[in-house]
This record gives sequence, C-alpha cells and structure tokens, in this order.
Amino acid sequence: MRLASAIGAGWRTLRGRASAATLARVVSDNFAGMVVVESGGVIVAASRIASDLLNGGRPLDGHGIRQALPPDMRHAIEQVLAGAVASTELALAVIRRGEGEDDRLVLQYAVTASEVDSGRIACLNFWDVTERRRAEERLSFLASHDPLTGALSRTGLCAAINQRFETERGRGEGLAVLAIDLARFKPVNDALGHAHGDMLLKQVVGRLRATGAAYVARLGGHGFAVAHPGLDGGEAIQFCELIQDRLTLPYQLGPHRAIIGAEVGISHSGVSGFDPDRLLSHADMALSIAREGAGRGHASFSPEMDAGLRARQELETAMQQAMERGEISLMFQPQASLDDGTVIGVEALMRWVHPELGSVSPERFIPVAEETGKIVELGRWILEAACREVAGWPGHLKLSVNVSPIQFELVDVVGEVKEALTRSGLPAHRLDVEITEGIFMSNARAVTDALQRLRNLGVGIALDDFGTGYSSLSYIGRLPIDKIKIDQSFVKRLPGDQQAGVIVRAVMMLSEALDKIVIAEGIETADQAWMLKMMGCKVGQGYHFGRPKTAAEMRAMLAEKSATDRIAG
Repeated sequence: MRLASAIGAGWRTLRGRASAATLARVVSDNFAGMVVVESGGVIVAASRIASDLLNGGRPLDGHGIRQALPPDMRHAIEQVLAGAVASTELALAVIRRGEGEDDRLVLQYAVTASEVDSGRIACLNFWDVTERRRAEERLSFLASHDPLTGALSRTGLCAAINQRFETERGRGEGLAVLAIDLARFKPVNDALGHAHGDMLLKQVVGRLRATGAAYVARLGGHGFAVAHPGLDGGEAIQFCELIQDRLTLPYQLGPHRAIIGAEVGISHSGVSGFDPDRLLSHADMALSIAREGAGRGHASFSPEMDAGLRARQELETAMQQAMERGEISLMFQPQASLDDGTVIGVEALMRWVHPELGSVSPERFIPVAEETGKIVELGRWILEAACREVAGWPGHLKLSVNVSPIQFELVDVVGEVKEALTRSGLPAHRLDVEITEGIFMSNARAVTDALQRLRNLGVGIALDDFGTGYSSLSYIGRLPIDKIKIDQSFVKRLPGDQQAGVIVRAVMMLSEALDKIVIAEGIETADQAWMLKMMGCKVGQGYHFGRPKTAAEMRAMLAEKSATDRIAG
C-alpha cells in the first residue's frame, strides 16, 4: 500500500509538472499578448509577443508587474487580484517609445481572474491595434480637416465653433468669422501647374495660422475662413487688414514667385448669432459685397445684406418660372449709319416682364442668370430665336447677339452658333457675336481660339462696353475682334464734356489704325450723333435712332421704310 501510494504521488507530481510545462508552452506560443500574474504580483508566464512588445524581446517571467507593465495595465491587474472586479472591460493603453507619432504603440487589453489551488491569478490579454488606431484617427482627421493643407474643413470649423459656444465664456467673448477668397489664384494655378498651386495653398494656411487666428479652415478651392474670439467692430477690420497684408506678400513656389489678392467678408456672433452655418453664410454674403466693391476688398455683414440675398433668391426662383412661362421676350434695337441714319443692323436684347414685379431690368436678372448657370439656356434661346427672325429680313441687315463669358466656360459656343445658323438659314456674315473683356479673365487662350473659329465661319466679333475695363487696349490689337462698341457712359457726356471727347477721339484713332469698325452706344440726341460723325464714327445705336422694338414692330418699321423707298424711287 505504501509503495502504491508513493507511486501514485510520484505520478501526480510528474503529471503536474507536465501540465505546468504544457501550460507555459501554450501561453508562450499564443499569437496575442498574454501575461499570467500570480497573487503576489509576479509574472509566472508570458507569451513571446508580450515579451517582444513590453520588454524588447526579453522574457517577462519572474518580473514584478510594477516594473514590467504600463501603469494602466498594472492597475487593471491589481484590481482583479484584489477581488474588486472579476474582469475588466476592453481598454486602450498607449506606450511611448520616442517623441514622434510613429513611436507610439497602442494596445487593446482586458484582464480576467481565475481561482487555482495556489489562490487567485490574473490573466492579461492584449493586442497590438496601433495600425488600426492610426487608420481610425486618419479617417476622423479627414472628416474634419482638409487633406491637402491640414486646415479645418467646413465641417470641422462648424464643429469647433459649436464646441466654443457650448460654454458661457465662449458665448460671452463672441466670435468673428472671416470668409476669404484668393483673387488671381486661378491664373497662377493655370500658368505654373497644380503642384505649384497646391504649394501656394499650403503657404496660405501657414500665413493664416501665423496671424494667431484661433481656427483656420479651407472651405474648398481657393476659399478659406478664419474664426477668432472677440474682434468686434474696428478690431475685426484691423485683423482683416492684417490677413490681407500677409496673404498678398509674394509667394516663393520653387523657382517661381507669385502674387495674389485676398477679398474678405466678415461676420460676428454679436450680429449673426451663435449658429456656425449662419455665421459662415453671413460672412459669404459680405464676401460677395467685397468682391463687387472697390478699395481694400473687405466688407462686414449687415442685416440689409440678408434681405438682399432673400430678394436675390426670390429673383432666381421667379426667373426660372419666367423661362417656363415665356415671360422673357426678344427685342431688337436698331443700329444706324451715322452718315444718313439708315438702319443697317439690330442688336438682340432680352426683356422680362413679371406679373408682380413688373419690368425687370437686364442689369438685375442677367448677373443672376450667370451665377446660376441659367445664362446658358437663355443665351441659346436668344441666339436661335434672333437668327430665325432676322433671317427673314432684308439681306443687308446684320444681327448682333451678346454672349456671356459664362457661356464660353460652360458650353461649346462655336457649336451652338453653327447650329443656330443652320436651323435659321441666316448667313454667317450677317451675325456678330458681342463679348465683353471679362471673357478673357479665365482662359484667354481657349477663348481666343473659339473667337478665331467663329471668324473663320464668317461671324463677326464685337467688343462691347469698350473703355469701362482696365485692360481693353491690350486686347484689341492682338485678338480676333472686328468691331469696338464705345460704352454709352462716354457718349452720354458729349458734346459738353471735353474729357469724354478726348477719350472718344483716341478710341477712333486707335481703331482706325487697327482697322476696326467703331459703334457708338447710347446716342440720344442729334448733337451727339453729329459730333461722333465728325470724329469719324460710322455706326451708332441709341434712343436717337429708335428704342428696342418687338419683332413685329421691327418688321412693320422695315416694311414702312421699304414702301417709302419705293415711292421715292
């Protein structure tokens, strides 16, 4: 019996040793981090991965948890061993191995307790989630930041403003929001390429941050915004001018230097309230005013702007309905020879009569149509309708049709002109396309090519509103232009304004040297017509020769003129 008992005890000892060895091997080979800690806080087993991640590959067995484990993990183990909890929830521990972001190790872990013969033991299980965490943080960053510049996105800026206004102090300080548009960025981007354009945008963000602004955001394209507490009234203007001064300094883009402008619209929570979307919307309204005005290129929001925007939006809706209801009609204004007053052509014009608003000036609805893109549909309609109408008139009469710069950007104007001429039967040499110098601001090379192709068809090109821009003289000598229309603002000052007379004479001399035909707009009196004739102008347009007429009125006038000529003959 004693021998049997001894054999049995020996066998149990051997089996226990084998089990312990097996358990240690299982723990060691575990694909996750695993650390087994006995009740005294000493590590009795650890996986190789645990040793690699926590101890540089050196075994952890026999080490105390205070020296071997990060504080978060150690605290969780101590709680379990003390019986405070049976197990812990999944948690994260961050281990810094250096100063850089790439030197950070993120571990997800949990601790469970087990009761064994020797007492309570704790088992720490953990997994390396560093890459997953980085991916999650990257996605979170992209959700609130611009990936190119690192500035806040519109969403991120709104979230930051909301967070600031959650506190009474934040609301008390108030917040100024400045919407910023980079002027002349597109020519730099087109000339130097997108890589240099991106470089400029990054430098812009750097300069905005250097102003000390609390929040810097890129809203898309070349639009930015900054927000800063306080800055009410004059302080906001000063901060705005600081931003403009910084942004308009030269940029070094590799071997190139570039200079841009900056226009700014300002809103403040004291006027616009605490809603971030409203603050940004009001800053955008002010920015629109800043773009249209002269001077320093900045404007502050006022409640009147909001009313103006609502009126503009109502006009947009009404204009869409006007197109559907046929409220927009076609008119023709005569163009006459200054030698004998004979009508030699007409300019096609659009008129809109709204049932409630009455007659809506083109100066009001054409800019709205251009901003909304509806000018494409309107322009196509007036081109086709005018060509179709004039094709049935006497063959010596020419037709002028205005084409917006937006049409050249959005559609194939040459193709649309060809189609209108084909459908109407109007010969190409009877059509003039009128443009303004604003057409060359976006892509001068493409526009010049389109104009040349129109001339190759036989279509004439007229430069409208000459003298009102800043660089007209640089265009007329090198671009495919046949006619120059002197703006009515000069003509109306004749004959009494000596300065206007000098300008008109200079245009006449230049046009004659360049072999361009000159048309004077806005002639209202016989004295103006006579003076322009003496200066050498051949063609005039204005109320002196006739107000805009409907197609039926023009046909009646032409028929009357034809009958008069037959009687005189």
